[in-house]
Amino acid sequence: MGRWLPALLGVLLLVTACGAGPTHAQPPPSSYVPPVDCGLVTGPAGKRDVVSPALPAGTADCGEVLNVLYDYYRDAPHKAQGTARRLVVNGWTCEADLDDRNASQVGCDKNGVAFLTQTQRA
Repeated sequence: MGRWLPALLGVLLLVTACGAGPTHAQPPPSSYVPPVDCGLVTGPAGKRDVVSPALPAGTADCGEVLNVLYDYYRDAPHKAQGTARRLVVNGWTCEADLDDRNASQVGCDKNGVAFLTQTQRA
């Protein structure tokens, strides 16, 4: 596929799955920065958690994230291009993809910072 969203989703799932149960894993290094949970957003595919993983360039500001997502949801049906539904919103390059449950997820990046939606946690 060549797009970054599936790889980022895989990394985020690994990061968020760690610590879900008893393990013998090593504790994270002291430089570990957890992903930022920006809460829930309701889009065309229902409610999704919004997360900004900690990347070397930092994490996204949740207020900006929510504004970008709402603009993406509003404009994508008419302006997005290609099968990835690519659209640049306020300088963020956003794409939509399907997760392993065929639920539409959106991921955006700008200047080495990213955020994505994921299926709502129980």
